[in-house]
Amino acid sequence: MHGLHLKRRGNRWHYYRNRPRRFADVEPRAVITFALGTDSLSAAKLKAVQISHDLEQQWQNALERGVSLRGQDEARRYAAANDHNRSLGLEPAAAAELADHDLIERLRLLLTGKQAPAEQKAVLGLIEKPKLSLPQAFDRFWEHIADDYEGYSHDQRRNKRNVFLKAIRNFEAAVGAMDFHDIERRHAMAFRQWWLKRKQAKGLNSYTANREITALRRLFAVSYDIDGIETPNPFARVRLKAEKEGTRKPLTSEQITERFLAPGRLDGLSLEYRWFVQLMINTGARPVELIGLESMDFQLDQPVPHICIRANGVRVLKTPHSERKLPLLGVSLEAARQLVAKGGWSPNRLGKNMVATSAINKWLRENDVFPEAGQSLYSLRHHFQDQLTKLGVVDRVQCQLMGHKFERPKYGEGLELEELRVVVEQFAL
Repeated sequence: MHGLHLKRRGNRWHYYRNRPRRFADVEPRAVITFALGTDSLSAAKLKAVQISHDLEQQWQNALERGVSLRGQDEARRYAAANDHNRSLGLEPAAAAELADHDLIERLRLLLTGKQAPAEQKAVLGLIEKPKLSLPQAFDRFWEHIADDYEGYSHDQRRNKRNVFLKAIRNFEAAVGAMDFHDIERRHAMAFRQWWLKRKQAKGLNSYTANREITALRRLFAVSYDIDGIETPNPFARVRLKAEKEGTRKPLTSEQITERFLAPGRLDGLSLEYRWFVQLMINTGARPVELIGLESMDFQLDQPVPHICIRANGVRVLKTPHSERKLPLLGVSLEAARQLVAKGGWSPNRLGKNMVATSAINKWLRENDVFPEAGQSLYSLRHHFQDQLTKLGVVDRVQCQLMGHKFERPKYGEGLELEELRVVVEQFAL
């Protein structure tokens, strides 16, 4: 659909757009396409507008920080030079690093006349390391690992990408903007020290720091593979000591009844977010699984009303074991009926897990819904697990309901939906 970048394939809508000419230096794909996971034109329009906005912002940011495909070409040329040297039994090295006897041996090798001019430059160490900023190195890295995120929704890819970009921004704030190949161990340690001081000053925990350090470690590991460089990773073994994890105390059934389900208690929360909370109470599903449910994932007209947790056009699953069917009972069934009657999640809610959980947790804390410090929306999933344990439900069935891996050999298909409903109705609210 011209202007909206929409194309219909079968009954489903896809985002389909040719790369704008002005962004050719920062977007390697000639055609950008995403499955929108909907057959609704109105929903597809809203999604397409958001995707266009996000893409153009990314492209513009790339232009402003000076990304150029020329840098990527230099990197590929340097990697090819290193590969050629290794094929001749030579260790890649710059001309200035070669001892006199090494240089003489390389010159003798060239007297055979079998090397092309570019290969001769490679043998003599005259092809310099590419000049890459960290953002440039990231763009090349992200293109290289594109297969990692096949099947991910646009929002899931964006969230993964943002972890790396935030790590780069913080590294440059701590150490300064540097050429990628000039970054050494001491710079990685300086970044660790920067995060340690920040953690102490703001009362943060180590998780975010270690996630950013891990992102940079992977960026360097993959980039060295691309360049064919045998160099120690500057971020190897760098991390902050993790805090000892406390056991999260689950909500009790009485607390949920009094603080979540009392008439009018959640009225200040938006209607869809109220349904979100109610769906979680009797299913124990992960928030990302619930906010990613499409209309077809609600099976309310079946003998046992249920939801299907599966990979779809909105998001992938955390693990293969996460795929399952969950019976709907009590407040969760009523919430599902109302949500389906409305037409499912709004386009600005569907798949937006981080937005939803942040907004809901913020509102619940500000309105004193949680009875104890440290509890969150995820405590509802802990409550569900706790009820299964108290009932003595066998591990195999607990894993089936929670979407966990069953460690022992798996035989058969597990309990039928009707049998799962019998288990859950013993504690459903």
